[in-house]
Amino acid sequence: MARVSARGRVARNAGALYAVQIVSFLVPIFEIPILARALGPVAYGQILFCQALALSASLLVEYGFNINAAQQAALARGRLETLNRLFSQVLLAKVLLAAPLTGLVLAAWGLGLLDAYLGGAALLGFVLAYFLAFGFSPMWYFQGRERMTGPACLDVALRLAGLGVLALLVRSPDDFPLALPILALPPLLNTGLTLGWCRREVGPVRWDFRGARRQIREGFHFFVYRGASNLAMSAIPVFLGLSAGKRAVGEFAPPEKLIKGMTSLVLPFLSAVFPVFSQRLEAGGGAASFRAPLAVIAAIAVLALAGTGLAILIGPWVLDVMLGSGFGGSLPIYGVLIGLAPLRILNQSIAMVLLIPAGRARPASYAISAFSVLSVLCGTGLSFAYGGLGMAAGLVAAEAALLAVMVGMAAALVRQGAVRDGEAR
Repeated sequence: MARVSARGRVARNAGALYAVQIVSFLVPIFEIPILARALGPVAYGQILFCQALALSASLLVEYGFNINAAQQAALARGRLETLNRLFSQVLLAKVLLAAPLTGLVLAAWGLGLLDAYLGGAALLGFVLAYFLAFGFSPMWYFQGRERMTGPACLDVALRLAGLGVLALLVRSPDDFPLALPILALPPLLNTGLTLGWCRREVGPVRWDFRGARRQIREGFHFFVYRGASNLAMSAIPVFLGLSAGKRAVGEFAPPEKLIKGMTSLVLPFLSAVFPVFSQRLEAGGGAASFRAPLAVIAAIAVLALAGTGLAILIGPWVLDVMLGSGFGGSLPIYGVLIGLAPLRILNQSIAMVLLIPAGRARPASYAISAFSVLSVLCGTGLSFAYGGLGMAAGLVAAEAALLAVMVGMAAALVRQGAVRDGEAR
Protein backbone atom coordinates (compact mmCIF):
# COMPACT_ATOMS: atom_id res chain seq x y z
CA MET A 1 0.00 0.00 0.00
CA ALA A 2 2.84 2.36 0.85
CA ARG A 3 4.42 1.68 -2.53
CA VAL A 4 1.16 2.41 -4.31
CA SER A 5 0.77 5.60 -2.29
CA ALA A 6 4.29 6.72 -3.15
CA ARG A 7 3.71 6.01 -6.82
CA GLY A 8 0.44 7.92 -6.67
CA ARG A 9 2.14 10.96 -5.15
CA VAL A 10 4.89 10.84 -7.77
CA ALA A 11 2.30 10.60 -10.55
CA ARG A 12 0.23 13.50 -9.22
CA ASN A 13 3.17 15.78 -8.65
CA ALA A 14 4.83 14.83 -11.92
CA GLY A 15 1.57 15.63 -13.69
CA ALA A 16 1.28 19.00 -11.99
CA LEU A 17 4.91 19.84 -12.67
CA TYR A 18 4.53 18.83 -16.30
CA ALA A 19 1.56 21.15 -16.65
CA VAL A 20 3.74 24.01 -15.41
CA GLN A 21 6.72 22.91 -17.49
CA ILE A 22 4.75 22.54 -20.70
CA VAL A 23 3.26 25.99 -20.24
CA SER A 24 6.69 27.33 -19.27
CA PHE A 25 7.95 25.86 -22.53
CA LEU A 26 5.08 26.97 -24.74
CA VAL A 27 4.66 30.51 -23.41
CA PRO A 28 8.21 31.63 -24.33
CA ILE A 29 7.82 29.85 -27.68
CA PHE A 30 4.61 31.75 -28.43
CA GLU A 31 6.24 34.94 -27.18
CA ILE A 32 8.89 34.63 -29.91
CA PRO A 33 6.65 35.39 -32.92
CA ILE A 34 4.75 38.06 -30.96
CA LEU A 35 7.82 39.97 -29.79
CA ALA A 36 10.24 39.16 -32.63
CA ARG A 37 7.84 40.16 -35.39
CA ALA A 38 6.51 43.21 -33.54
CA LEU A 39 9.80 44.61 -32.22
CA GLY A 40 12.51 43.34 -34.58
CA PRO A 41 15.77 41.60 -33.66
CA VAL A 42 17.46 44.57 -31.93
CA ALA A 43 14.64 45.59 -29.56
CA TYR A 44 13.75 41.94 -29.00
CA GLY A 45 17.40 41.28 -28.14
CA GLN A 46 17.28 44.09 -25.58
CA ILE A 47 14.31 42.50 -23.78
CA LEU A 48 16.07 39.14 -23.82
CA PHE A 49 19.21 40.70 -22.37
CA CYS A 50 17.18 42.24 -19.52
CA GLN A 51 15.37 38.96 -18.84
CA ALA A 52 18.65 37.07 -18.79
CA LEU A 53 20.22 39.57 -16.41
CA ALA A 54 17.27 39.30 -14.01
CA LEU A 55 17.06 35.50 -14.20
CA SER A 56 20.80 35.14 -13.63
CA ALA A 57 20.55 37.28 -10.49
CA SER A 58 17.46 35.37 -9.32
CA LEU A 59 19.37 32.08 -9.48
CA LEU A 60 21.83 33.46 -6.96
CA VAL A 61 18.88 34.09 -4.62
CA GLU A 62 17.15 30.80 -5.38
CA TYR A 63 20.48 29.29 -4.27
CA GLY A 64 19.59 25.68 -4.95
CA PHE A 65 16.75 25.72 -2.41
CA ASN A 66 14.57 23.95 -4.99
CA ILE A 67 16.68 20.89 -4.17
CA ASN A 68 18.07 21.45 -0.69
CA ALA A 69 14.99 22.95 0.99
CA ALA A 70 12.64 20.68 -0.97
CA GLN A 71 14.57 17.69 0.37
CA GLN A 72 14.26 19.03 3.94
CA ALA A 73 10.53 19.64 3.45
CA ALA A 74 10.10 16.06 2.20
CA LEU A 75 11.81 14.66 5.30
CA ALA A 76 9.74 16.95 7.59
CA ARG A 77 6.38 15.78 6.28
CA GLY A 78 3.67 16.18 8.92
CA ARG A 79 5.76 18.27 11.34
CA LEU A 80 4.27 21.75 11.10
CA GLU A 81 6.73 23.33 13.53
CA THR A 82 9.69 22.07 11.48
CA LEU A 83 8.10 23.30 8.25
CA ASN A 84 7.48 26.73 9.77
CA ARG A 85 11.10 26.97 10.86
CA LEU A 86 12.33 25.80 7.46
CA PHE A 87 10.13 28.23 5.51
CA SER A 88 11.17 31.13 7.73
CA GLN A 89 14.87 30.32 7.43
CA VAL A 90 14.75 29.94 3.64
CA LEU A 91 12.77 33.15 3.16
CA LEU A 92 15.17 35.12 5.33
CA ALA A 93 18.15 33.52 3.60
CA LYS A 94 16.79 34.77 0.29
CA VAL A 95 16.43 38.27 1.73
CA LEU A 96 20.06 38.17 2.86
CA LEU A 97 21.16 37.05 -0.59
CA ALA A 98 18.96 39.48 -2.51
CA ALA A 99 19.83 42.68 -0.65
CA PRO A 100 23.45 43.07 -1.87
CA LEU A 101 22.50 42.04 -5.41
CA THR A 102 19.76 44.66 -5.55
CA GLY A 103 22.16 47.28 -4.23
CA LEU A 104 24.76 46.29 -6.83
CA VAL A 105 22.29 46.61 -9.73
CA LEU A 106 21.04 49.97 -8.49
CA ALA A 107 24.58 51.26 -8.06
CA ALA A 108 25.63 50.10 -11.52
CA TRP A 109 22.55 51.69 -13.06
CA GLY A 110 23.06 54.93 -11.16
CA LEU A 111 26.68 55.14 -12.33
CA GLY A 112 25.61 54.64 -15.95
CA LEU A 113 27.40 51.30 -16.35
CA LEU A 114 24.26 49.67 -17.76
CA ASP A 115 23.13 52.48 -20.05
CA ALA A 116 23.62 50.39 -23.19
CA TYR A 117 20.83 48.00 -22.10
CA LEU A 118 19.11 49.62 -19.09
CA GLY A 119 19.02 53.23 -20.19
CA GLY A 120 15.62 54.03 -18.69
CA ALA A 121 13.81 53.58 -15.39
CA ALA A 122 11.24 51.30 -17.07
CA LEU A 123 13.93 48.78 -18.02
CA LEU A 124 15.42 48.91 -14.53
CA GLY A 125 12.01 48.29 -12.98
CA PHE A 126 11.45 45.39 -15.37
CA VAL A 127 14.75 43.77 -14.36
CA LEU A 128 14.09 44.20 -10.62
CA ALA A 129 10.52 42.87 -10.87
CA TYR A 130 11.67 39.81 -12.83
CA PHE A 131 14.50 39.27 -10.36
CA LEU A 132 12.24 39.35 -7.29
CA ALA A 133 9.54 37.21 -8.90
CA PHE A 134 11.81 34.30 -9.77
CA GLY A 135 14.25 34.64 -6.90
CA PHE A 136 11.60 34.48 -4.15
CA SER A 137 9.33 31.82 -5.63
CA PRO A 138 8.43 29.27 -2.89
CA MET A 139 7.77 26.37 -5.26
CA TRP A 140 10.39 24.35 -3.34
CA TYR A 141 7.94 24.16 -0.42
CA PHE A 142 5.12 22.64 -2.49
CA GLN A 143 7.56 20.35 -4.30
CA GLY A 144 8.94 18.99 -1.02
CA ARG A 145 5.46 18.45 0.38
CA GLU A 146 4.41 16.77 -2.90
CA ARG A 147 1.45 19.13 -3.29
CA MET A 148 2.07 20.80 -6.62
CA THR A 149 -1.37 20.71 -8.21
CA GLY A 150 -2.76 23.98 -6.81
CA PRO A 151 0.37 26.10 -7.36
CA ALA A 152 0.72 24.58 -10.81
CA CYS A 153 -2.79 25.60 -11.81
CA LEU A 154 -2.18 29.14 -10.55
CA ASP A 155 1.08 29.40 -12.49
CA VAL A 156 -0.49 28.10 -15.68
CA ALA A 157 -3.45 30.51 -15.44
CA LEU A 158 -1.24 33.56 -14.88
CA ARG A 159 1.18 32.67 -17.66
CA LEU A 160 -1.58 32.10 -20.20
CA ALA A 161 -3.32 35.32 -19.20
CA GLY A 162 -0.08 37.26 -19.64
CA LEU A 163 0.49 35.71 -23.06
CA GLY A 164 -3.01 36.65 -24.17
CA VAL A 165 -2.57 40.28 -23.10
CA LEU A 166 0.83 40.40 -24.81
CA ALA A 167 -0.61 39.14 -28.09
CA LEU A 168 -3.48 41.61 -27.88
CA LEU A 169 -1.53 44.78 -27.09
CA VAL A 170 2.02 44.44 -28.46
CA ARG A 171 1.87 44.93 -32.24
CA SER A 172 4.72 47.29 -33.25
CA PRO A 173 8.07 48.72 -32.05
CA ASP A 174 6.15 51.59 -30.43
CA ASP A 175 4.67 49.07 -27.97
CA PHE A 176 8.10 48.23 -26.49
CA PRO A 177 7.44 50.06 -23.17
CA LEU A 178 4.07 48.29 -22.84
CA ALA A 179 5.62 44.85 -23.26
CA LEU A 180 7.76 45.22 -20.11
CA PRO A 181 5.01 45.26 -17.42
CA ILE A 182 3.01 42.65 -19.32
CA LEU A 183 5.99 40.27 -19.17
CA ALA A 184 6.83 41.01 -15.52
CA LEU A 185 3.38 41.00 -13.88
CA PRO A 186 2.39 37.27 -14.14
CA PRO A 187 5.50 35.85 -12.38
CA LEU A 188 5.39 38.65 -9.80
CA LEU A 189 1.74 37.88 -8.98
CA ASN A 190 2.45 34.16 -8.83
CA THR A 191 5.27 34.60 -6.32
CA GLY A 192 3.25 36.96 -4.13
CA LEU A 193 0.21 34.67 -4.03
CA THR A 194 2.18 31.47 -3.36
CA LEU A 195 4.17 33.14 -0.58
CA GLY A 196 0.87 34.10 1.03
CA TRP A 197 -0.33 30.51 0.57
CA CYS A 198 2.74 29.20 2.40
CA ARG A 199 2.33 31.76 5.18
CA ARG A 200 -1.25 30.63 5.74
CA GLU A 201 -0.21 26.96 6.00
CA VAL A 202 2.91 27.19 8.19
CA GLY A 203 2.11 30.26 10.29
CA PRO A 204 3.96 33.53 10.95
CA VAL A 205 7.47 33.98 9.63
CA ARG A 206 10.16 33.86 12.31
CA TRP A 207 13.22 36.00 11.72
CA ASP A 208 15.81 33.38 12.57
CA PHE A 209 19.05 34.92 11.26
CA ARG A 210 21.21 32.13 12.63
CA GLY A 211 19.06 29.51 10.91
CA ALA A 212 19.07 31.52 7.67
CA ARG A 213 22.86 31.70 7.68
CA ARG A 214 22.99 27.96 8.34
CA GLN A 215 20.73 27.30 5.35
CA ILE A 216 23.06 29.36 3.17
CA ARG A 217 26.14 27.58 4.49
CA GLU A 218 24.74 24.05 4.29
CA GLY A 219 23.09 24.65 0.93
CA PHE A 220 26.21 25.83 -0.83
CA HIS A 221 26.88 22.60 -2.69
CA PHE A 222 23.27 22.39 -3.82
CA PHE A 223 23.61 25.97 -5.00
CA VAL A 224 26.69 25.06 -6.99
CA TYR A 225 24.85 22.15 -8.60
CA ARG A 226 21.50 23.81 -9.19
CA GLY A 227 22.78 27.30 -9.83
CA ALA A 228 25.81 26.63 -11.96
CA SER A 229 24.20 25.01 -14.96
CA ASN A 230 21.07 27.17 -14.80
CA LEU A 231 23.14 30.29 -14.22
CA ALA A 232 25.29 29.49 -17.22
CA MET A 233 22.28 29.01 -19.47
CA SER A 234 20.50 32.09 -18.14
CA ALA A 235 23.58 34.31 -18.43
CA ILE A 236 24.38 33.33 -22.01
CA PRO A 237 22.37 36.20 -23.59
CA VAL A 238 24.18 38.62 -21.27
CA PHE A 239 27.65 37.47 -22.35
CA LEU A 240 26.60 37.17 -25.98
CA GLY A 241 25.14 40.67 -25.93
CA LEU A 242 28.35 42.07 -24.49
CA SER A 243 30.56 40.24 -26.99
CA ALA A 244 28.50 40.33 -30.19
CA GLY A 245 25.67 42.86 -29.72
CA LYS A 246 21.87 42.92 -29.40
CA ARG A 247 21.26 41.48 -32.86
CA ALA A 248 23.30 38.39 -32.04
CA VAL A 249 21.16 37.91 -28.93
CA GLY A 250 17.99 38.27 -31.00
CA GLU A 251 19.16 35.60 -33.47
CA PHE A 252 20.50 33.23 -30.81
CA ALA A 253 17.51 33.39 -28.48
CA PRO A 254 14.80 31.65 -30.58
CA PRO A 255 16.76 28.41 -31.15
CA GLU A 256 18.10 28.61 -27.60
CA LYS A 257 14.56 28.84 -26.23
CA LEU A 258 13.54 25.78 -28.24
CA ILE A 259 16.49 23.78 -26.92
CA LYS A 260 15.98 25.00 -23.36
CA GLY A 261 12.34 23.97 -23.59
CA MET A 262 13.32 20.50 -24.76
CA THR A 263 15.82 20.00 -21.94
CA SER A 264 13.40 21.32 -19.34
CA LEU A 265 10.74 18.75 -20.19
CA VAL A 266 12.53 16.16 -18.06
CA LEU A 267 12.71 18.41 -14.97
CA PRO A 268 9.13 17.84 -13.71
CA PHE A 269 9.70 14.09 -13.64
CA LEU A 270 13.10 14.48 -11.99
CA SER A 271 11.64 16.87 -9.41
CA ALA A 272 8.81 14.43 -8.67
CA VAL A 273 11.05 11.36 -8.18
CA PHE A 274 13.83 13.22 -6.39
CA PRO A 275 12.21 13.03 -2.91
CA VAL A 276 11.53 9.31 -3.42
CA PHE A 277 15.12 8.43 -4.39
CA SER A 278 16.43 10.74 -1.66
CA GLN A 279 14.64 8.66 0.95
CA ARG A 280 15.69 5.32 -0.57
CA LEU A 281 19.37 6.10 -1.19
CA GLU A 282 20.08 8.36 1.77
CA ALA A 283 21.43 5.55 3.96
CA GLY A 284 23.47 3.93 1.20
CA GLY A 285 23.19 0.34 0.04
CA GLY A 286 24.48 -2.33 -2.26
CA ALA A 287 24.45 -2.58 -6.03
CA ALA A 288 20.80 -3.69 -5.99
CA SER A 289 19.70 -0.32 -4.62
CA PHE A 290 20.97 1.36 -7.80
CA ARG A 291 18.95 -0.76 -10.22
CA ALA A 292 15.86 1.46 -10.16
CA PRO A 293 17.70 4.79 -10.66
CA LEU A 294 19.86 3.32 -13.42
CA ALA A 295 16.79 1.97 -15.19
CA VAL A 296 15.16 5.40 -14.96
CA ILE A 297 18.28 7.07 -16.40
CA ALA A 298 18.41 4.56 -19.27
CA ALA A 299 14.75 5.16 -20.13
CA ILE A 300 15.29 8.92 -20.09
CA ALA A 301 18.30 8.52 -22.42
CA VAL A 302 16.24 6.62 -24.98
CA LEU A 303 13.44 9.17 -24.90
CA ALA A 304 15.93 12.05 -25.13
CA LEU A 305 17.54 10.64 -28.27
CA ALA A 306 14.15 10.00 -29.86
CA GLY A 307 13.01 13.53 -29.06
CA THR A 308 16.23 15.00 -30.47
CA GLY A 309 15.72 13.13 -33.73
CA LEU A 310 12.23 14.57 -34.04
CA ALA A 311 13.52 18.06 -33.23
CA ILE A 312 16.13 17.81 -35.99
CA LEU A 313 13.37 17.15 -38.49
CA ILE A 314 10.82 19.79 -37.48
CA GLY A 315 12.98 22.47 -35.85
CA PRO A 316 13.87 24.41 -39.02
CA TRP A 317 10.23 24.59 -40.05
CA VAL A 318 9.22 25.82 -36.58
CA LEU A 319 11.85 28.57 -36.65
CA ASP A 320 10.76 29.72 -40.10
CA VAL A 321 7.11 29.92 -39.01
CA MET A 322 7.94 31.81 -35.82
CA LEU A 323 10.46 34.33 -37.09
CA GLY A 324 9.88 35.08 -40.73
CA SER A 325 12.54 37.29 -42.31
CA GLY A 326 15.28 39.19 -40.50
CA PHE A 327 16.62 36.28 -38.43
CA GLY A 328 18.85 34.55 -40.97
CA GLY A 329 21.46 33.49 -38.42
CA SER A 330 19.03 31.49 -36.28
CA LEU A 331 18.86 28.32 -38.38
CA PRO A 332 22.59 27.42 -38.39
CA ILE A 333 22.70 28.16 -34.65
CA TYR A 334 19.87 25.71 -34.13
CA GLY A 335 21.71 23.07 -36.17
CA VAL A 336 24.64 23.20 -33.73
CA LEU A 337 22.70 23.81 -30.53
CA ILE A 338 20.42 20.78 -30.97
CA GLY A 339 23.30 18.59 -29.81
CA LEU A 340 23.00 20.18 -26.38
CA ALA A 341 19.55 18.70 -25.68
CA PRO A 342 20.33 14.99 -25.06
CA LEU A 343 23.62 15.81 -23.34
CA ARG A 344 22.05 18.18 -20.83
CA ILE A 345 19.08 15.89 -20.19
CA LEU A 346 21.40 13.00 -19.31
CA ASN A 347 23.57 15.13 -17.05
CA GLN A 348 20.54 16.41 -15.16
CA SER A 349 19.15 12.89 -14.81
CA ILE A 350 22.37 11.33 -13.51
CA ALA A 351 22.71 14.08 -10.91
CA MET A 352 19.12 14.16 -9.60
CA VAL A 353 18.21 10.48 -9.86
CA LEU A 354 21.47 8.93 -8.67
CA LEU A 355 24.37 11.09 -7.49
CA ILE A 356 22.67 13.66 -5.24
CA PRO A 357 20.20 11.21 -3.59
CA ALA A 358 23.15 8.87 -2.88
CA GLY A 359 25.08 11.60 -1.07
CA ARG A 360 27.36 12.69 -3.92
CA ALA A 361 26.07 16.26 -4.10
CA ARG A 362 29.49 17.81 -3.53
CA PRO A 363 31.49 16.14 -6.35
CA ALA A 364 28.53 16.38 -8.72
CA SER A 365 28.05 20.06 -7.97
CA TYR A 366 31.74 20.83 -8.44
CA ALA A 367 31.84 19.04 -11.79
CA ILE A 368 28.71 20.78 -13.05
CA SER A 369 29.96 24.13 -11.82
CA ALA A 370 33.35 23.78 -13.47
CA PHE A 371 31.98 22.71 -16.83
CA SER A 372 29.22 25.32 -16.77
CA VAL A 373 31.82 28.04 -16.34
CA LEU A 374 33.91 26.39 -19.05
CA SER A 375 30.95 26.32 -21.44
CA VAL A 376 30.29 30.04 -21.02
CA LEU A 377 33.97 30.90 -21.38
CA CYS A 378 34.37 28.79 -24.51
CA GLY A 379 31.15 30.05 -26.05
CA THR A 380 31.91 33.69 -25.26
CA GLY A 381 35.43 33.38 -26.65
CA LEU A 382 34.15 31.90 -29.89
CA SER A 383 31.30 34.41 -30.12
CA PHE A 384 33.71 37.31 -30.64
CA ALA A 385 34.55 35.83 -34.05
CA TYR A 386 31.49 33.71 -34.86
CA GLY A 387 28.62 35.34 -32.95
CA GLY A 388 25.80 33.07 -31.83
CA LEU A 389 27.20 30.12 -33.80
CA GLY A 390 30.40 30.23 -31.77
CA MET A 391 28.44 30.38 -28.52
CA ALA A 392 26.46 27.29 -29.53
CA ALA A 393 29.60 25.33 -30.39
CA GLY A 394 31.24 26.14 -27.06
CA LEU A 395 28.16 25.06 -25.10
CA VAL A 396 27.87 21.70 -26.85
CA ALA A 397 31.56 20.84 -26.49
CA ALA A 398 31.61 21.56 -22.74
CA GLU A 399 28.38 19.64 -22.13
CA ALA A 400 29.77 16.55 -23.89
CA ALA A 401 32.87 16.66 -21.68
CA LEU A 402 30.68 16.97 -18.57
CA LEU A 403 28.68 13.87 -19.58
CA ALA A 404 31.88 11.81 -19.68
CA VAL A 405 32.72 12.95 -16.13
CA MET A 406 29.20 12.29 -14.81
CA VAL A 407 29.14 8.77 -16.28
CA GLY A 408 32.49 8.07 -14.62
CA MET A 409 31.15 9.26 -11.24
CA ALA A 410 28.03 7.10 -11.57
CA ALA A 411 30.11 4.04 -12.49
CA ALA A 412 32.33 4.56 -9.44
CA LEU A 413 29.26 4.79 -7.19
CA VAL A 414 27.84 1.52 -8.53
CA ARG A 415 31.21 -0.21 -8.06
CA GLN A 416 31.24 0.89 -4.42
CA GLY A 417 27.82 -0.68 -4.00
CA ALA A 418 29.12 -3.94 -5.46
CA VAL A 419 32.04 -3.85 -3.01
CA ARG A 420 29.61 -3.43 -0.09
CA ASP A 421 27.68 -6.46 -1.34
CA GLY A 422 30.87 -8.51 -1.36
CA GLU A 423 31.78 -7.45 2.17
CA ALA A 424 28.28 -8.27 3.42
CA ARG A 425 28.61 -11.84 2.17
